[in-house]
Amino acid sequence: MWGTPVLQPFYEGWAHHQRLVLAAIANLDQDQLGLRPAPGEMSIWQIASHMAGSRAYWFHDILGEGDVAVRDMFRVASTTVPGLSLDDAGWEDDETHPRTVSEIDAAFRRTWDMIEGCLERWTADDITVQLPQGASSRRLTTRGWVIWHLMEHEAHHAGAISLLLGANGLPGLDM
Repeated sequence: MWGTPVLQPFYEGWAHHQRLVLAAIANLDQDQLGLRPAPGEMSIWQIASHMAGSRAYWFHDILGEGDVAVRDMFRVASTTVPGLSLDDAGWEDDETHPRTVSEIDAAFRRTWDMIEGCLERWTADDITVQLPQGASSRRLTTRGWVIWHLMEHEAHHAGAISLLLGANGLPGLDM
């Protein structure tokens, strides 16, 4: 299925983890999506939006992969974060437009389609190629590092979502 068979268990694990996140939030209403650990901290919808938006950022902006429409879906017209430029803002940065379960689900699925297309195409050699970490950066990264970074990023934030759900009497990720 994927271009680098030795990494297939990791990619399959990532896909499974996404299904767990989406299942955990699938039946939440807007009030539940708005749960946050403390004032000023991100809510569930913001954390999930940040997870999906980070995929689009890393794959499109850093690796040059995917349809620009996937990246652009996370752009916002305004931000509620003081001093944050619109170029750097994403869904999670506009609290006047809380995202719904269906929007988050679509964002995860569209970004996963982009990622999966790369994973199917890339070889072991492809994931070790060094690339600049941004257009003006002299820092180098690899596709493999980006894959790892996103997996650890999502594990971290999914844990926060699960903890928030559990602290509010709701089922978390069914690991």
